[in-house]
This record gives sequence, C-alpha cells and structure tokens, in this order.
Amino acid sequence: MTSSSCRGPLRHVNLNPNSPEAESTPRAEAPSFMSPPTGSAFRGVLVTPLIAVWVLFASSTLALLALCFRKWTRKNLQTLIGIWGRVPLFLAGVRVELHGEEHLQAPGPKLFLFNHVSTLDLFLLAAHAPPLPCVAYKRDFHFVPGIGWALYALRMIEIDRRDAERSIKSLQRAGERLTNERLSLMMAPEGTRSRRGGLQAFKKGPFHVAIATGAPIYPMILRGIEEVCPMGSWIIRSGVIRADCLAPIETSGWETDSIEGHIASTRAVFLNYLPPERGSQTESSS
Repeated sequence: MTSSSCRGPLRHVNLNPNSPEAESTPRAEAPSFMSPPTGSAFRGVLVTPLIAVWVLFASSTLALLALCFRKWTRKNLQTLIGIWGRVPLFLAGVRVELHGEEHLQAPGPKLFLFNHVSTLDLFLLAAHAPPLPCVAYKRDFHFVPGIGWALYALRMIEIDRRDAERSIKSLQRAGERLTNERLSLMMAPEGTRSRRGGLQAFKKGPFHVAIATGAPIYPMILRGIEEVCPMGSWIIRSGVIRADCLAPIETSGWETDSIEGHIASTRAVFLNYLPPERGSQTESSS
C-alpha cells in the first residue's frame, strides 16, 4: 500500500451557511478518480478464510491488551489498529491511495466524517487511523466475534439506533470524551450503508456532537470501495481505493437552530466527489 500527499485543490472551507462568503465562493473541482479493473473473485474467495482468522485473532488480542494493559494500549492504539487494518488489505491485494494525510495527523480533538460503503471501510480507516482514534459503531457489532470484543474493551462509542434515549446519551458521552481526551472521533454521517449506491442523507447525530464541542469536521471521501467490496459482500477483490482527507470545516460558531444548513453544506462537500443515492431524498434525518 502506498500513500501520497494531496496535490488536488483541497483547501480550508468555511461552510457557515449564513455567511456571504459561503454563497459567493465557488466550490473547488474535486480530483477525479477512475477505479482500475479489480482482480478475480476467485482470489477473494481464497483469501477470505485467512482474513477471517486474522481478524478474529488480532481483534481478540487487542481486546486482551486493552483489558490487561489499558494505558499502554491506548498510547499505542494508532499503531495497533493500523496493523489490524493493513494485514487484511495486504492479503486481499488492495492498495490505498491516500491524499491529505497531513489532515489526519492534525493535533487536537476532531471529527472525521466518512461515507459508509461496505465492511472494507473498517480495514481502510484502521490502516490509516488518526492519533487517539475512536469510532462510533452500531450496537449490532457487539455480536460479531472478535471485533465486538475489541470495540467494547477499547471503549469505542456504541450507538443504539433502536433506542433514541440511549442513542442521545451515547452522543453526549462521545462529545465529552472527544473534548476531555482530545480524541479523533470517526463517524459515518449516513448512519448505515447504502443498498442502492451513492451518498445517502446525513443524520443529525455527528452535527450535534460538533455543535456541542466546537471540534472541526474533517470530511473523508472514500472511492473505489464499491468495486473492490460491494455492500453486503464478504469477498474482497484486489484493486485500488482512493481516500481523500479534506481540510477542516470549522464548527466553533455553529448553532443548533441552523443545524439543517450545516448538514446540507457539509453534505455538499461530499457530493462534490460522490453521486447521491439513487432515488434518495435530500432531506436529512434525525
């Protein structure tokens, strides 16, 4: 896997929808990406058992380390989960073109919002995790052997979308930890993977966290994953994925009353790189 610095027109963006600058400043053209042909599914079938064994072993090891050596594990978590994510990508023959790596390494509490495509997202985000990484995950992962244990032991943020009260408390706790521990919190603003392809409407949860903490939002655009590992598939084909970590969107002046505008303007950044979900509504969901 190789990574490269961003050479495209990625810049700091002021996306306050009430500001005249946001209306008058033209949006920069997104760097194009054409996914090259992927490898055969046969190789993917062959390596899937190896990846499954690695994920179970490495996740269980991470869980044990977190329980027995919590401070050491937390200090080295970026490296540990980086290894966890890079091995499956290597086995599957997936190469990642990373642009904007300097934004990943920025200091201080921050929110990374990424478009959720498939299970492969987990490996890519882990392989290129920012400092002090923390991820918000759906409660269903608790029932996945290995991964569920590691998420729980590492004190990642559980979101139970079936229980509104618990979900709100989880978001409040996420905001507190983001500020107090200066975490890099990774969240999927769509909430779930798209079954029809394209970018879905954004949920309000990540934006409530941003408003409560004033932490900057770093959009992370993932492209090529749908060709390498489509939604619902466990077979990973060899191929190339491009990840663009964009310059931060400042949120220190955001207000809850204008949250819909903030959601729309942030989603517009993603739509500069990604097509909308086919047949989707543009409204955001709560």
